[in-house]
Amino acid sequence: MKRNKLLVLSVVLTLVMTILAACTGGQSNQQPTQGAQSGPQVGGSLVIGITGDPYNIATWLSNDLNASMVMNLAMPPLMATDDNGNKVPYIIEDYDISDDAKVYTVKIHDGLTWHDGKPFTTDDLAFTCEYVAKYKLGYGADMYGGVEKTEIVDKTTIKYYLKQPQVNFLSQIGFWVDVMPKHIYETVTDPMNFQFNGVGYGPYKLVDYKKGEYYSFERVPDWPLANDGKGAYIENVTFRIFPDANALILAMKNGEVQVSGSALPAAAQNQLESTPDKFGIMRVNSLGFGYISFNYKNELLKDINVRKAFAMTVDRDALVTTAMQGAAIKMETPVSPVYADLVKSQIKFPGFDVEGAKKALEAAGYTDKDNDGVRESSSGKKLEFELIYRTTTANADSIANVIKANAEQAGFKLNLKPVDPATYTDRVTQQKSYDINFIDWGVIDDPDSSLSTIYASNAALNFMGYKNDKIDQLLAASMKEPSFEERIKIMDEFQKEFVNELPTVNAWVRVNAYGFSKEYEGWDLTPGLYGVVDIKDLVKVYKK
Repeated sequence: MKRNKLLVLSVVLTLVMTILAACTGGQSNQQPTQGAQSGPQVGGSLVIGITGDPYNIATWLSNDLNASMVMNLAMPPLMATDDNGNKVPYIIEDYDISDDAKVYTVKIHDGLTWHDGKPFTTDDLAFTCEYVAKYKLGYGADMYGGVEKTEIVDKTTIKYYLKQPQVNFLSQIGFWVDVMPKHIYETVTDPMNFQFNGVGYGPYKLVDYKKGEYYSFERVPDWPLANDGKGAYIENVTFRIFPDANALILAMKNGEVQVSGSALPAAAQNQLESTPDKFGIMRVNSLGFGYISFNYKNELLKDINVRKAFAMTVDRDALVTTAMQGAAIKMETPVSPVYADLVKSQIKFPGFDVEGAKKALEAAGYTDKDNDGVRESSSGKKLEFELIYRTTTANADSIANVIKANAEQAGFKLNLKPVDPATYTDRVTQQKSYDINFIDWGVIDDPDSSLSTIYASNAALNFMGYKNDKIDQLLAASMKEPSFEERIKIMDEFQKEFVNELPTVNAWVRVNAYGFSKEYEGWDLTPGLYGVVDIKDLVKVYKK
């Protein structure tokens, strides 16, 4: 099959890695030693520690990182990331894109089966496209929404016909939307309440789980895409759930856990590095970013004057150097600095200026009438908001305290609301019941396409609830434009409009760090979503 190169924006990791290395003591990625004497052998068990319970093992229902991380063992993505953060085929064997970017021909590997014995075929891919769009399941509904029809050529080949040109269609659906088992879901009419059993098609099958405690997987013998058809090396893999990084690190030091699936804050990294004979740390540059978002359901936050003033209280230097202890770089533009070509225009958010924020609020009629330190609108509504965030986000409390301290200097009042990941997912992504939040996006891969899933007016991940026709038009134009140079121009216009709208304040790009036991070999780490437990890498790990 002739393959046309995916029209993705290249990730300029070399430049950014140099910057990030300076933020982490000169080592951007500490690789473990290789070469156990006996070499890779099948057997043994591995316990992975993660902070926070997955929202639902049916990954199509939410934008929950832990759910996708755990289930990537059973349901690997069609496309994975390589060492440079580029999308490459994984379950897909080959693909072709028509010159007008409206027809995608995709061939999957032959010989894969669902763990209940049913063949894994293009029937499942076609069904996933139709079902996700029909029931509007998460961001997958946005990604499949542009498909006019599918054509099953044979059991391993499928064609997607798009309504409009879309240059990154395959890298989006292939990376973000897991394939659904048609034989299970074809009779399900209420997917939100259906109890999915976790059947997959990957190198590990889910055999047992207890929410809030553990998820246990068993090796699939001779899985064809791992280690030249031998399958994964580790026999049994268990994810254990911890409330925070401190509890996870304690379990690692006690020998109960061998690797951190969740990225570790700097203090936790230091604890493991104090025993270099037992543990190592691997680091990789994030392809995502951290942001603060505003819910437009709140009438006060719907006012651009309030959002702009709040943006002026965000001290990126303090967030990066103090709250995150240097394990990040500042993000001052709507698009991550990882994508160097897109930020050459230097279109930036308002800079840190508490005095300027005070003046802006005063000019907009927000004054402190009762001298309690909190400004009020002309109708008497106080600028008092709840700041919700996940407790499992690295350095979460420190980040929250920096945001709170600076905002309150300008006359805002922030009530901190730390919650577990499941509660966060329910309140923010499902119910959209919040005022202000902050979170790290795991991966913003193809920036123009990914940004559409967050910032388009009707996007599933537009938790803010704002609508901006110009932003919609620019994002749609970028997704259809095959010329890289023209897409840069379009994204410049998007960024100009974005900093005028300010639905979010983007603030940092992390260096993600993961701890591992040196009793195991074969560890690898590439830029992506799941760190060291990305299944394409985890299948290579073995016990010494």
